[in-house]
Amino acid sequence: MSELVNEEQTQEVASEAKTLDAVVTRVESDAVFVEFDGNREGVISRAQFSQATGGDLTVMARVGQSVRVVILREEEDGTVRLSRKNAVDATTWATLRSLAESQEVIEVTIATAVKGGLVADLMGVRAFMPASQSDLRFAADLTPLVGTDVHVIVTEVDEENKRLIISRKRVLEMEEQSARAERIHDFQPGDIVHGRVARMTQFGAFVDLGGIDGLLHVSEMSWSRVAHPEEVVSIGDEIEVRVLRVEPENGKVSLSMKHTQESPWQKASKAFQIGDIVEGEVRRLSSFGAFIEVAPGVEGLVHVSQISRQRVDQPSDVLEPGQRVMVKVLDIRPEEERMSLSIKEAQVREEKRRTPEWTEKTNGEPQQTTLGDLFGDLLRDRFKS
Repeated sequence: MSELVNEEQTQEVASEAKTLDAVVTRVESDAVFVEFDGNREGVISRAQFSQATGGDLTVMARVGQSVRVVILREEEDGTVRLSRKNAVDATTWATLRSLAESQEVIEVTIATAVKGGLVADLMGVRAFMPASQSDLRFAADLTPLVGTDVHVIVTEVDEENKRLIISRKRVLEMEEQSARAERIHDFQPGDIVHGRVARMTQFGAFVDLGGIDGLLHVSEMSWSRVAHPEEVVSIGDEIEVRVLRVEPENGKVSLSMKHTQESPWQKASKAFQIGDIVEGEVRRLSSFGAFIEVAPGVEGLVHVSQISRQRVDQPSDVLEPGQRVMVKVLDIRPEEERMSLSIKEAQVREEKRRTPEWTEKTNGEPQQTTLGDLFGDLLRDRFKS
């Protein structure tokens, strides 16, 4: 009972005592020795060093460290007993709130691992770091961080409930963002770079370019239509891409895989000539005509006036998507990705081809060009990575 009274009296005296600044001169397993008031020496027991109990003093205290203390009592042998834990006051909590508001990065030493996270000492206050805030990714084992110095920010301060929360993850995120901001300046539109497919979404794939992720949209994966990114790439694939756009202000890099390959229109400029008769597939219909795919990624327009020698009011009256037709190339402009086609002119050519005069002139050789003739390799393999 007397020991309890003495402890209560000691705490009461300490709460009214003047806070002093001290410097750690020696650290032992159960006590920290300091110098204060010029050259006076004092000792802080393990229990009085911090509210963060259970930690190793040799980890939490460092020689040369500045600490705030109050005098508990002086022993008969002259030993001055001090408390750092009881020196935590309104000023301490005000400083901690200021750290939380400013989001200043500070360094702490992880004292121990507990259920659900880690504990550090911060100005004599127990600072708790939830496991989810210890790293960028989940870590099942937190013990490797015990005893290490880490950079953190204070995220929550609750003086009434003596609650102090810190986060290492936030600092790592800021460092990653800063590194990303620097790295993004290494890329310029038009650059051809190598990367690894890191993750997939419905609309594309994110490619790791070495510390920064670029977006490869599904529309930029192939000159052919791609319904889902998995048709073209898989996670872990090493691929070559072209940088389309760089947006340093929001950390975005847009990529293209198809622009590292010869485009269908470049192939079309070599394969098609005005006057050629080729086979194609109706892809889309509009009020003014039909778009015919004559090779993967190459569509030409058959104007409504070029569909038939008979009057056609609506292309949908005589054509439907998926229908295969023969067309004549009227005009081709690869640089503009435009091609004008005619179904009725192809029909005229076909009728002429069947005449004896045409057969004799061409030695009986068919003059129609098919998709297989022009783009055989491309048709056999819609996309080559």
